[in-house]
Amino acid sequence: MSFLNPAMLFGMTALAIPIIVHLLNRRRFKKIQWAAMRFLQVSLERNQRRMKVEDWILLLLRMAIVALIALAASRPATDWLKSKGLSSKVTASVIIDSSASMLKKDEAEQENRFSIAQKIASEVLNTLPKGSATSMILGANSSGKGIKEPTHDTARAKRTLEESKATHRGSDLFPAIESTITTLQNRPSSQKELVIITDGEASAWRQYEAITRSLDQSKKDINTIIVLVGKDPDENLAITRLDQKTPIASVDQPVRLAVEVTNFGKVEANDIEVQMSINKESIGDPTIIEVIPAGESRTITTFIELTNPGYQQISSTININDALEIDNSREIVIRGINKARALLVDGQPGRDLTESETFFLQNALVPVPPELTDSFFLGADRVSAGDLPSTSLDDYRAIFLANVSDFPEEFLPDLINFVESGGGLVVFPGDNIDATFYNKILHEKAGLLPAAFGEIIPEQGKDNTLTIQASGYNHPLVDLWNDPGAGTLSNVKTLKAYRLSLENTTNNNKSTVALRYSDGSAAVVESNYGLGKVYQFSSTADTDWNDLPVQPAFLPIVHRVFGSILSKQDAGININVGETFIRKGPSSWIGKKATISYSNSPTASEISANEDANGASIEYNEINESGIYSLTIHDPFESIQFSASGDPRESNPESLSEAQKERLREVSLEFIETTDPKEITAALTRERKGAELWPILLLIAVLITVLELFLSQKFSQEK
Repeated sequence: MSFLNPAMLFGMTALAIPIIVHLLNRRRFKKIQWAAMRFLQVSLERNQRRMKVEDWILLLLRMAIVALIALAASRPATDWLKSKGLSSKVTASVIIDSSASMLKKDEAEQENRFSIAQKIASEVLNTLPKGSATSMILGANSSGKGIKEPTHDTARAKRTLEESKATHRGSDLFPAIESTITTLQNRPSSQKELVIITDGEASAWRQYEAITRSLDQSKKDINTIIVLVGKDPDENLAITRLDQKTPIASVDQPVRLAVEVTNFGKVEANDIEVQMSINKESIGDPTIIEVIPAGESRTITTFIELTNPGYQQISSTININDALEIDNSREIVIRGINKARALLVDGQPGRDLTESETFFLQNALVPVPPELTDSFFLGADRVSAGDLPSTSLDDYRAIFLANVSDFPEEFLPDLINFVESGGGLVVFPGDNIDATFYNKILHEKAGLLPAAFGEIIPEQGKDNTLTIQASGYNHPLVDLWNDPGAGTLSNVKTLKAYRLSLENTTNNNKSTVALRYSDGSAAVVESNYGLGKVYQFSSTADTDWNDLPVQPAFLPIVHRVFGSILSKQDAGININVGETFIRKGPSSWIGKKATISYSNSPTASEISANEDANGASIEYNEINESGIYSLTIHDPFESIQFSASGDPRESNPESLSEAQKERLREVSLEFIETTDPKEITAALTRERKGAELWPILLLIAVLITVLELFLSQKFSQEK
């Protein structure tokens, strides 16, 4: 026998109350010698014995009433009594895996896994004893949605279950399991149940050790039942990656895309057609992948052309009927531009254009004959350092400082505002720069430069040069050269450079080394600044200190620098389902209302822009489905599109190993692999036992109370 509310056993101390009352009210007799009473002596003694017996009977009845009420309040439960009407109440929590893999439809099944899980959960609710409490949690890669605190409103739990639907999120059951166990442990109940319904794919159990440890530690208090509803599908192809490879997406220019298709099935896939589309309109003929062996991936390169500027929806689709439909397409958003211009500030203009500091930069940015420069999607204007303060920056997206000594501090606020508002700053040093100005004003005071210019490297006077790292290109600026077919950067020779020091930086934004020399020192450093971006090179933009400007790699590096500046404001427009969408904006956004809508939903969510360190930001964390979303700011009007893509791991059918399943059997009360809801009914019925005795105890207490009232009345009558 156990007690659900053992603290109430202290109520047994109330047994002293009837005893005390009995002692205080004992009948006391004063003996008076009276000759006539001696004839009644025998009768008096007989009456006294009778009254003592009556008092003892009433005392015992009253003590029994107090004891029964105290026992009932402590809610005793026992296993030996089986009664449906007196069944011990259960506090149950049901966790349903609502990740994308639960949308798979297994072979020979008419419904997807999530629909089967809903039916099993419904059986759990139907088998709960009357008066039980339950929570209903939809867990993907978070602590879950739904009803987190157990409720006695079973109708509400059933309604939540009926209205629930699977998301396109990735799966990680640990947060939901951990929070649910904590909630159950804080609930007083003789029987606590945790029912976990998932498909058994390894992706949901990525924190397997933490899950089994939590289940094992709570095993004594909580009966855990694990139900696996999934089977290994024979076929499942998925588009697992869609990336923009051209750094600048301009109108009427080819944009290179990479599409990865993975075969997660057990058999070889042949003649897979990959169709590209722009704004839901198919373009060109599909690209055919001849064969993808089981468990392998193939990547194709394809090109599209944007006909209009602004946000464009790009999608890649494979037309195939397999286990999971949602991974047969993938979407991204690309922002097309008509033309973007850069301002090149020349620190030493030279006697002719070929001798200027910006000659190679201008030819890299606009690598076309003069007669085509007007139609090219990039433009570059060259000014001297003396003309910089009087130049309007409104027409430019980036400023390149090439061996510029310094500029008046009065221009600094304009430069800071330019970068904070989404522009870019690219700095190339040279013999002409005033390193103290850059370090004191631009690095320490303004925090614009991500690094300080240090000493000259390599040590001068010796016959040695610096070379660029030969591999391990992790930054987007140079990851192109991870492909051996793209060539190498290791043949770039640098005779002279500044050491870029990131120590004691005052820049509040994170600085990153984009490229290193082979000795480990930084060759290029970048950082975000407000809505803009800053690149700092260690060597010159001409051939005075290095030969990079005459190498084939110079043009793509310059284009990638400019492209990353153009896309900085749109950073985060392609995210994963479940991530938080963040849009940075100017201070004028603060407090303004905005709406977020999803292409496949008729409703929209209203949010507000909040103040942050660099202006304003809008955050939205209810991204539960893959596809295209729209953010609309109403005053002033602005519309922004972004995409959410599913986690490729949800397409992978890899399941738990037999050893892992065996361990789960050890830490759970029941481990079931089924799609039949009736099996969960049998398991719950088998494991639930016992009854609460408090209704019986209260009934007995009431009957004894009636008896005590009757006897006290009867005993008090005059004889």
